[in-house]
Amino acid sequence: MSGICNATVRNLKVRAYESGILLDAYSANNRITENRFEDNDYGINCWGFADNNTISGNNITSNHLTGIWIVGSSNNIVTENHIVGNGQYGINLESSPNCSVYHNNFVENINQVSIYDSPGAWDNDYPSGGNYWSDYSGSDIHSGPGQNLTGSDGIGDTPYNCSENNQDRYPLMQVFTNVAIQGARPVKTVVGQGYNATIAIQVENQGWETRTTNVEVTLDTTTILTLNGLVMTGKNRTILTYTWQTSGYSRGNHSVSATATTVPGETDTTDNNCTWIVHVGVPGDVSSSTQGVYDKKCDMKDIAYLVTLFNTKPTSPNWNPNADVNNDSAVNMRDIAIAIVYFNQRE
Repeated sequence: MSGICNATVRNLKVRAYESGILLDAYSANNRITENRFEDNDYGINCWGFADNNTISGNNITSNHLTGIWIVGSSNNIVTENHIVGNGQYGINLESSPNCSVYHNNFVENINQVSIYDSPGAWDNDYPSGGNYWSDYSGSDIHSGPGQNLTGSDGIGDTPYNCSENNQDRYPLMQVFTNVAIQGARPVKTVVGQGYNATIAIQVENQGWETRTTNVEVTLDTTTILTLNGLVMTGKNRTILTYTWQTSGYSRGNHSVSATATTVPGETDTTDNNCTWIVHVGVPGDVSSSTQGVYDKKCDMKDIAYLVTLFNTKPTSPNWNPNADVNNDSAVNMRDIAIAIVYFNQRE
């Protein structure tokens, strides 16, 4: 890829080439994610001002020379990759400053890392942590940003030296593990009183090994969904759904919150919880002078907005679940009819 910008490369399996993928000559702002590169000379090769790219979630295994080779390229992010058994280096940075390398697994590469003239960041600060290094020999007795507090935290007590001037200050004691939770996008943020809303929760295992977690979803202060013992294989996701009938709820804002329990080896727990607000209001109130933003009344702005989204479905690029007033996975005459029934009503 020469001079390519703002592209996403996903779900490739590349084997037995010189480079699994090559970003060169001003290839910038690309995302290389969830691919498998094995038995090539180089798994991923970036050189010649290939700046501001994100390399994430790739399985980079048994390449003859180097897993990731970055030369003359700056401000790249390398994260959540599984870099295993590469013949010369797991990662090699040359004249490539300000790169961020964290939450990767470096396992049994002949040399885990080589750095020349490439000052950068090798961890994501505390408590998120850095990378897993299979040759790290430190212990985990202490905790805290200075690793001087009592109790282990899944992070090594001493840094991993990547080079003379580059350290992973917070090396992971286990392979990278992270459970993340979010509302499945896009989420419904306004619903007409008396109509249903589907609450969809996406749970992700962003690590590489199978993990088991528990998930709890609350509406205001009431638990509406509990799932214990959710087993998720590495690099996988699942969506949990709940149908909320709003007849017994007052008009106004209501809070939806989902939480996944921490799993062994997890250091970054900031994304184990997700909360958003859903407004219960006048049926058909889905827009205002700002398209797609409700204004607590149903009028011609709402009907006009529903017309612009007529016949859209969840697979449509301009899908807005708020416009699906009756929650039947389509914007059609039924939704417009509801807006007509409630025309000129206000909260």
